[in-house]
Amino acid sequence: MKPLRNIVWLSMLLGVGIIVQAIEALYLPSLIIPGAKLGLANSITLLVMIMFTWKDAFLHVVVRVLTVSLITGTFLSTTFLYSLAGGLTSTLVMIIWLRYFYGAFSFAGVSLMGALTHNITQLFLSVLILGHIGIMTLLPWLIFMAIITGVPNGLMVNVLKPRLEKATAQLLNA
Repeated sequence: MKPLRNIVWLSMLLGVGIIVQAIEALYLPSLIIPGAKLGLANSITLLVMIMFTWKDAFLHVVVRVLTVSLITGTFLSTTFLYSLAGGLTSTLVMIIWLRYFYGAFSFAGVSLMGALTHNITQLFLSVLILGHIGIMTLLPWLIFMAIITGVPNGLMVNVLKPRLEKATAQLLNA
C-alpha cells in the first residue's frame, strides 16, 4: 500500500490533469489543425512519471481519459479512442526517453517525444478508422504542432518539478 502522502499527491495531480484536459476539450479551440490541442494534461502525466512510478503514470492516463470522456460525453467514441491511444503510447515513449535519454534531452526533450508520439499515434489510428491514406498529408503539420506544444510543456515541467518537491518537503516537515 502506498503512503498516504503519495495517494494525496497522485489524486491532486489526477484532478489537475482532468481539469486541464476537460478545459482544453470543451473550451479551447483546436490549434492550426482540427483536433490539435496544447497537450497540457500530458505535462501532468510527465510529472507523475517523474515523481512516482511508470505504473502510476499509465493509471493516471487511463483514469484521466476515461473521466474526461465521461465529462465531455465522448466515452467510447473515436475521440475517446484517439485520446486513450495517444495518451498510452506517448506515456510509454516518455517513460523510455526519461529512463534512457533524460540526461541528453531534459524534460523538454522527453515531452517533445511524447507529443510527437501522441500525434503520430492518432494520425495512424485515423488512417485505420477512416481507411484513407490521404490523411497522412497532415503529418508535417502534426510534427510542427508537437514541437510548438511539447517543448513548452516540458519546460513547464522543469519549473514545476522543483516547486512540487519543495512543497512536499515542507509538508513533511510541518
